[in-house]
Amino acid sequence: MDDVRSLLTAYVTEAEPPIGLSGEAVLAAARRARRQHLLTAAAAVGVVVLALGLAVVVLPHRAPVAGPACPVATDTRAALVDRLSCLVGRAVRALLPPDAQISRLTIPGETPPADPFHLIADPAGAAPRDALFHMGVRVTDARGTGSVYFLILPGGAGGPPCGDPEQLTCRTETTPRGLLWLATLRSGDVVTNRVGLAAPAAHVQFWSDNSGVLQQTGVRLPKQRPEPTLTLDQVRQLALTPGLDL
Repeated sequence: MDDVRSLLTAYVTEAEPPIGLSGEAVLAAARRARRQHLLTAAAAVGVVVLALGLAVVVLPHRAPVAGPACPVATDTRAALVDRLSCLVGRAVRALLPPDAQISRLTIPGETPPADPFHLIADPAGAAPRDALFHMGVRVTDARGTGSVYFLILPGGAGGPPCGDPEQLTCRTETTPRGLLWLATLRSGDVVTNRVGLAAPAAHVQFWSDNSGVLQQTGVRLPKQRPEPTLTLDQVRQLALTPGLDL
């Protein structure tokens, strides 16, 4: 520090006022400059960390956000419909893009329910489990418009035999939950991925196609996207959703 002071005082003439510097003042100034530099650097690091944290927070997630558990009661028809509708809706939504638009597929004159995944149970007067539960939703995303369908029948039942002329592929798979059959079918320009699970108490089916028009017997559907909304593997995943086999 004496060397620094000597160099500085060499610039001062006899008639000029003292330079007003001392070793302590220079050290204090250096400490202030270093402290300011460290604070600035820390602030910059903090901004970067915050930005990275925000980037992680706002990244879109395909997995659904955790929410209330689905109902467990199955003693009445209404309770069973509520439970199955919740399970189906969560399972399907988890496989769709976050910005996908979902609406109910309805027949003319039918009023769609508030929840597009709310199941229909036929016949109305049967016992809670002795019914055919079904629904279909239209899905529109960046690739176009397609559909996802669900059907469950009481009692174990086999799927359609392989060999149907509309089947592009067909195979079976043995799982701990029951026999699984998987098929891809083509009718005109419309391709359908369909999977069925023959569980001991029920037969569960899901299928997905590349048309947003309700499937009806004898009606040729228009192609509205290059491929079905869900792949065959995704439809397989839906068929194995826990809790759907009653």
